[in-house]
Amino acid sequence: MTERLAAVHDLCRAVDAVLDSLVVQAAAEAAEEGWTAARMAAEHSGYYARLQRALLPAAAGLTRQ
Repeated sequence: MTERLAAVHDLCRAVDAVLDSLVVQAAAEAAEEGWTAARMAAEHSGYYARLQRALLPAAAGLTRQ
């Protein structure tokens, strides 16, 4: 059972990484179309929350440098 749980955990992390990548890519495309962070947050708060979560590892890396 431990091995199955570890495999599920690994799969979830991989799926999260792919979703984070898609969210960041969509945000970049939205920015190119003139969307601001404030507009994203106001019109799609769930998406914006996911974007912030996706960017946390990158922001943490900047503060460590």
